[in-house]
Parts: sequence; structure tokens; C-alpha cells
Amino acid sequence: MARTPGTSKAAKTICLAAFGLLIAFPSFTPHAEAVLNGASEKEAFSTWSSEAFLERAGLGIYGPVEKVADKQRQSYQDKLYASLNVWDEEFLALYEKKDVYPAVSIAFAPGADETSFNFSWYSPKTNTPGVIEFAKAESGVPAEFPEGAASVQATLDKASFGFTAHEAEITGIEADSEYIYRLGDGKGNWSGPYSFKTRNTDSYNFLLMGDPQIGASGNPHEDRQGWENTLNKALEKFPDTSFIQSAGDQVDYRSSEKEFAAYFAPDALRRYPTATTVGNHDYNEYYEFHFNVPNQNPKLGNYDNSGGDYYFTYGDTLIMNLNSNNEKAKEHIQFMEETIAATAGQEFKWKFVVFHHSIYSAAAHSDSENIIKLRESLVPAIDELDIDAVLMGHDHSYVRTYQMKALQPLKNQMVQDGAAVNPEGTVYFTANSSSGSKYYGIEPETELYSAVREQLEETTFTNIDVTPTSLEFTTYRTDTLEAVDSYKIIKDPSIAVEIPALEKIALASTGTVLPTRATSFYPEVDLDVKGTNVEGTQYDILPDQVNYRSSPEGPLTFGKDGKVALADTAEPGEVKVWAEVAIGGKTFKSEELTLSIVDHEEQKVVEKNSEWSYLDDGSDQGTEWSEPEFDDSSWETGDAPLGYPEGDEHEGFGEIQTVVEFGPEEYDKYATTYFRTEFELADLSAVKDQGYIEFTVDDSVILYLNGEEIGRFNLPEGDISYDDYLYDVADKKLAEPGKVERIQLDQSLLANLVEGKNVLSAEVHQDDAQSSDLYWDMEMVIAVDPEND
Repeated sequence: MARTPGTSKAAKTICLAAFGLLIAFPSFTPHAEAVLNGASEKEAFSTWSSEAFLERAGLGIYGPVEKVADKQRQSYQDKLYASLNVWDEEFLALYEKKDVYPAVSIAFAPGADETSFNFSWYSPKTNTPGVIEFAKAESGVPAEFPEGAASVQATLDKASFGFTAHEAEITGIEADSEYIYRLGDGKGNWSGPYSFKTRNTDSYNFLLMGDPQIGASGNPHEDRQGWENTLNKALEKFPDTSFIQSAGDQVDYRSSEKEFAAYFAPDALRRYPTATTVGNHDYNEYYEFHFNVPNQNPKLGNYDNSGGDYYFTYGDTLIMNLNSNNEKAKEHIQFMEETIAATAGQEFKWKFVVFHHSIYSAAAHSDSENIIKLRESLVPAIDELDIDAVLMGHDHSYVRTYQMKALQPLKNQMVQDGAAVNPEGTVYFTANSSSGSKYYGIEPETELYSAVREQLEETTFTNIDVTPTSLEFTTYRTDTLEAVDSYKIIKDPSIAVEIPALEKIALASTGTVLPTRATSFYPEVDLDVKGTNVEGTQYDILPDQVNYRSSPEGPLTFGKDGKVALADTAEPGEVKVWAEVAIGGKTFKSEELTLSIVDHEEQKVVEKNSEWSYLDDGSDQGTEWSEPEFDDSSWETGDAPLGYPEGDEHEGFGEIQTVVEFGPEEYDKYATTYFRTEFELADLSAVKDQGYIEFTVDDSVILYLNGEEIGRFNLPEGDISYDDYLYDVADKKLAEPGKVERIQLDQSLLANLVEGKNVLSAEVHQDDAQSSDLYWDMEMVIAVDPEND
């Protein structure tokens, strides 16, 4: 193969890749020829039109080329480009070796139980199933693979363009043994060989790894090194590890074969079986291309063809892996219940659940709406199924919770020699990054559920020791192998649990006002009972141990979760409430709280998605523009949300309906855009002393009611000029734009209202001249006297 002098190492790799494609996928010849003739991979790829691509790739089954949708063309081009990126030097070197089977992305995973293992791998595109041979070995890999080794033919599955995926399961594996295996094409060409050892299942350990997410740093090679370093350090310390459990996000970009190749590169992954969980970065069919998991139910938990929930067993341990990209908790609950039923004949001492999206974390995603919803949906089932531990990732920081039950931490456990003895509830772990490709800073305030929370800016791993009577979780930082957290559970029914007795209870409430009509003003009233034991520390009280009382009886109803609601017959007034807890033959009563029932009505004076007048020419409008008498008849009008670019969307208010101008240059946008809207108020005397404005803005805003400022967001106090960007008046953003925000309106601000026509004005400022987007919409709600409806 001719090569021009001075060709870079990367270019050589691309040329070899093209050569491989010539062998494996002859229909790609034009692209390969372009690369071989000196073009860069991207240049060569760009010279190949969508039509030519479809024609040469043999996609005539989709009909005439001219009728194929652009989106479909792009999809297949993306897949081809992904396949080109898989070819690393290790793979390419195989083509230089005669009689070597070029298998890559070898996934070695636990099987349905400890007597089996699952394999999958890529080969150049073929219609011939691969095979796997395996045999016992006395001491490592022998010079010659033994004759008469067991052989299993793989099944063929879909893969990236230019490749075929092979899947196989080997069974009849014995404990405490060493095995060798190799992969072949059925024609006498072999990979490997590789070796692995099996362990005794009575007492063993496995390793938890969080988010390798190869490629997240922007450098897959460095991420691979970090991932490999963590694996090697962990396995040097725990060489008898039975298997590895990944908490998801094996790669950063779900369709990047280059990142998958880097993930699979460490030699350790061919010696130690690894169970994986689907993350939010690696879901879609590419995940299914690469991983062959046991006992999968493709109908429960599946998301974007990335695969459904699955489970495997190891001795007296059951491990259920859920695809949490699927937010339908009912499917996951059904899967767990069906799994428990299907394995009812086995006596499991320990039960684990694994999924990616941590529901008890301390970093960026800890308060996300979808995370909280998943927590509230899954935890009752996890409680009911008596799960011992839940292993998670996603937040690139480390958290271990207290024992959790009924969505609350249980701190009143019996502790013996530092171990929790026969504890109630479930412990949840969020694993930090195992590659160092990305870290998230943890929130400043410690969560009620967090027993330990750390962001070390260093990769970590967790070793989990399993015995017939205990689980011990020890988390290590990779650089020094220092233990940063250790937690042990003892489960032994012969040990009588003794905990300090309850001494008193206290009742707290999230709010004290219950309106007679539906409201967006007052928070829901939730009651919470806390117990204190005789040693002055927490005594765990569960919801079903609490009875709520009231005087008078009748106006209020109480849920077991402490939620308070009004009875249909409730009238305005005050109600005394308290809690009673009966434990150990004794009833404990809390102090009383006073709740108020109030007559309430509210009026939405400005609806979201209303019509606004706007000025988007970058001019200086001084101060009069916000006055009610200002003439805005020359301004443009349009329905909110207003802003740019077209199609931009924010939760709560939706997609932009009216696109405004940003200025003459994309990188020199106007600092300020002005907005005005009007509303009528029929009876000023009906307005009570509270209201609010709820809005979403990108990037900052000053709000005026009838010419008077009533609030601002993401801007400092003081004068702000029409040509001031946020970064002109502040060193950084004061808040994160784009979320639903609320400004409370008290009596002094509502005093700006008038009977008849009112004008609400918004002065929206950009961060800087290069800001990519602008967004504005809001609604205004006021409380009114129900007697004046």
C-alpha cells in the first residue's frame, strides 16, 4: 500500500482502516480509495454523497435513492462514520497477522448464574457465525490450545456498518477453576487466547465502577487510560474479584464506536466478567450491538432499542439491572416483581438493584424533576421487595445514604463493632467517575439522606464483600488506594436487635394555611413526625406508626404520608393538630400545631403565551417606555414565548412562537429587547395583599408594573443602561437562566395596580454580544376576595 512520505500516525491508522473496509465491506471502495489517495477521513467522507452512499451500501431495499428521506440518509451516513472510527491500532494490527481472527469490542459478562458467562464481539461484516472455544486450564494460558475444547457457535446480530455482532453463552462452568477461551470464525482463524478464573460463591467480592463515560473529557485516549488505570489498581488490590458491575454511561456519545473501542480496550475486561447498566449517554441500538445480557425482558424497561431490564444470580445473591432511561416506573416494578416470582425457588440472602440515574445523589441532578419522580415511584417497591442495596451512577460524585425506608433516613439502627445489625431499609450508593473523564461539584447543603458525600476530583471504585451473614462496602480513591468510606451490614437472625427506646416525638409542617379553593399561592401542608430516643439521637418513626388527630374533628383529613387535605364540609377557621405514636405499649403525643383554613380565590391577570408588543431594534428607549401612556403602536406584536432562535423551548412555557431580531451581526447582538402587554382589572377593591409573577427568561430581566419596577432577575441592583449586557454590570451570572422563576408580589408592589387598564413591561438583557439565544414569557396571578367574584 503506497503512502506519502511524512504521513502522520493518525493518517496511517485511517489508511489501514480504509484497507480494512476494502476487505470487510467492498461496497465502501470509493471512500476507502479516497483515503488511500491521501485525503483525510472527513474529507473523503464528505466527497461521498448521500445518494452514492445508499447506492454503494446496497440499501436498495428502501426504494429508489431519490425517494429516501434526508433524515434516513443522514442516519446511515452517521452510522458509517461511526464504524470508521472504531478502527484503532490494536484492531488494525490484527490485519497484519495471518490466521488471526480480528475480533474487537469483546464483552465478557456474567451469565444467568455463576455456571455460565455471556460473550459478544464485533468482527468484519460476515454471514458466518463466529465460535467460542473454552476449556479448563491448570496454570494460565498454555502454549497450545487444548484439543477437544468445548465449542459454542455464536448467533449473529446487528452491528455498525462494516461489522457483525456475535453473541454466545458458555455453560457448565465450575467454581474455583481457571479457564481459557478464544474466539474464531469457524474457518481455523482465532483470536486470543484469553483466560479467567471462577470463585467460590459462598463468600466473594465484586467491584462497583461509576460512569467510565469514555470521551466526556473530549479526549477518548486519556479517558481510556484513566479507566484502565482504575480497573488495574482495583484488580491488583482485589485479584480474586468475581465480577465487575458498571453503573452505566460506558461511553459519552452513544453512537461512537471509537469510544466503545476505548471502553473495551483494557485487558482486564477480557479476564473479569463485567455487568453493565444502560446510561443516559449510551442508550440506543449501539448498546444492544455491544452487550449480551442474561435474563433480559425486552418488553420491560426498554428505551430507544437499548434493551430491557435484566437480572443474574450469583450464589445466594440476586442482582437486577434496570434501564432507567425508561421513566415508566411501573415497567421496572413489574420486572422486579416478575423476577422475584421467577426465582422463588432460590433462597437469596442478598438482593441488589442497579440502575444509572441516581435517585439519592448530591450533585447536579439531585433535585431534577425526573429524578425526584423516579425516586417517589421506585422506592415503595424497593421497600416492599426488601432490597438490601441499590447501586447507581450518573452524578459523578460519591454518596452513601443512611438506611432508607418510606423515603426517609433510618438512623436508629443497632450498631455492633461499627456494623449495622439487621437494619431496616435499603442503603443506596452513587458511584463517582471511574475514568476521571468528568466530575460534578456537590451541592453546598447536605441532603437529609446523605450519610457520606464526597467529590475528591479523583477516580474511585467500591469493593463489595459478600458473605453468608454480611455485606461490606469499601470505597477507595484510585491514586492512593486510601479508603474514603466503609459501611458494613450484618444480617443474622440469631442476633437480637436492641436499640435505644423512644423518649419523645415532635411534629413539624411544611405550611400552615389550607385554602378553600385550589391554589398556586400556598404550599401543600405536609406533616412530619420526628422521634428522639433516650440517648438524645434520632429514633426512626415510619408513617404507618403515626396517627394524626385534630380539634375540632372533621374539617381535615390526613394521609399516612402526612399530607393534609380539607374535607368537603370545611369552613374557614383554625384547627389544632397533633400526632400520636404507639410503641412498646406506650403512646407518645406531640405538641399541637395550629392550621388555618382560609377563604381563597385567585385571578390570572396575564396568561402565559399571551400577546406582547415588542421592540427589537437595539435603540435607547430611556424610561418612559414602561409608562402606561407610552405609545407603542409602532412596535411589533406577537404571541409569547418570544425570542430566538426559532424552535427554542423551555420547560413550563413551551416553544418560541414569535421570533425577534437579534441585531445586524450574529456575534454583535443587541443588549436589550423591550416587551409590553396590557390587562384589565375590573375591581381594584377585590385585590388582596398577595400575588406573584412566574416567568422564564434567557438571560435577565427587569419588570415594571405601570411604570414602577416590581422585580428583577439575574441583574444586580442599580441603574442598568439600554446597552448594558449582564457581563458589563456583573462578573458572572447571578443565577442560571432558562428555569421557571417566581417573584412574589406583596401589598406594596400590588399598590401599583389601577382599576381598568394596566401595563406590564419587561426589559430583557443578554449576557453578552455573542449570546446564542433569547427567551421571554410569563404569567401574573393575584389573590382576590371570593365575595367579589
